[in-house]
Amino acid sequence: MNTAAYNQLLLAFWRQRDRESPWGRRAMFALAVLGLALSIYLVPQLTAPLLAVAAALVLMSLWTAIIISLMQQNHPHVARCVPRHLRQTLETALVSWATLSLACAALLWFFLQKMPSFELLLLGAAALLTFLGWALREWQLWLVISIGPVLFFGTGLDRRLAPFVAAVRELWLAQPLTLLGLSLLVLGWAVASLFGKGDDAHRASYTRFDRIRRASEDSMRGKYAGAGAFGEAGKWLSRPFELALSGWQRYAVSRAEPTLPSVMRRAEIVLHGRQHWLYQSLGIVLGLVIAALSFMLAFALAGQGLQENWTKGAYGMAIGMASMGFNPAFGLPNMLWHSRREQALLRLLPGMPQGVALNRAVAWTQLRHALCAWALTTAGLGLLAWAAGEAALMCMGFGALPLCAGWLLRPPSRMKAPTAWATIAPVMAFIFGGWGMYALHLMLHLPLLVLASLSLVTSVALGAWRWRALVAAPAALPAGRLA
Repeated sequence: MNTAAYNQLLLAFWRQRDRESPWGRRAMFALAVLGLALSIYLVPQLTAPLLAVAAALVLMSLWTAIIISLMQQNHPHVARCVPRHLRQTLETALVSWATLSLACAALLWFFLQKMPSFELLLLGAAALLTFLGWALREWQLWLVISIGPVLFFGTGLDRRLAPFVAAVRELWLAQPLTLLGLSLLVLGWAVASLFGKGDDAHRASYTRFDRIRRASEDSMRGKYAGAGAFGEAGKWLSRPFELALSGWQRYAVSRAEPTLPSVMRRAEIVLHGRQHWLYQSLGIVLGLVIAALSFMLAFALAGQGLQENWTKGAYGMAIGMASMGFNPAFGLPNMLWHSRREQALLRLLPGMPQGVALNRAVAWTQLRHALCAWALTTAGLGLLAWAAGEAALMCMGFGALPLCAGWLLRPPSRMKAPTAWATIAPVMAFIFGGWGMYALHLMLHLPLLVLASLSLVTSVALGAWRWRALVAAPAALPAGRLA
């Protein structure tokens, strides 16, 4: 293959990066390096294994970026009409897959002790990279990973398949290189199958992939496409949400009055879009139902043996719960930007406040939403802390409260177009705030009541300062007009 064409395909993802906001990538890189340095400082005897695992993760991330870019370049029209494009894309993907699989396996084999044979590590790395490629194209595979292990072990499939697994193990011990070669051929075929040649099946799969990719890129800028981006299954799942919001719209319009509560009730539907409180409430209900069914299934299958895992996994569950509860509220300012075209019409509504009153109304609408989400999520964290016997999990809520005032109470008229960094910043801030308070509780033995008081005082002081600046700013709507 032509080297120049190879380089163009391989480096496309890097050349297409967002050059206008590099600080987000630099901050993420700095945080990763800081976390790795801290881990090495705390456990210096594991320096080599930590560096090897970190390097392997970097290579896997590189594969993710490369395969997404190659699948994006594999447009049906290009694959059908451009000579040699499909062949060059396939060669690029297969060479990258083989090289990165070999590098990951070598890193783990050389620097980690008590590792399996190099052949088995190579097979595992190649299989993992292949799965990542397919999961990036077909989102349903992530569901398999989420619930597959529980169903596999819980329903006893591991016991039923034990004779087959034992036979494969014996065959592997007898002919490892033969099985490795055959397995790599199958995995290579699976990687090549990610790319189409421009037929109807390729057009359908590329449409699904491009829809998910665009929705992911929009979400990094604070714009949410909704469940419809996931195809027919997403539309079916989003139907109850749309019916509920439609009913709420009819209710708000039928009770319309030229009063501040009525006007802001209708304006909030436009201003908050997919982050409207009704969407979030229904999402919470759906999440609770799924979580309850999952735990019922897990306890029914695993019995009391799950209690130890429940306790050990409480902190991870707390991070997940806090992210689902707090993140939508932190995205409210971004929704103001994406609805700014409709905001000029909203200002013509009878009873819509103007000037300073409009600033107060918009700010209070967002702040009320965020505080309600914070209260409900913190209550959930309290239940989890009680069930796991780990009261320090409440630190996640303490770390998020100051952001409710500091992040949301910004003058909307001066806001800029949201970037990926602006979307990630509050998420990282509340996670590190929670970790910081957790560390203070463990290392300095500060009581949780003291940490809660510190969070409350900081939030009140920050909120008062931001509120004064917001009230003195120009009228809030349309958002971003002075940026």
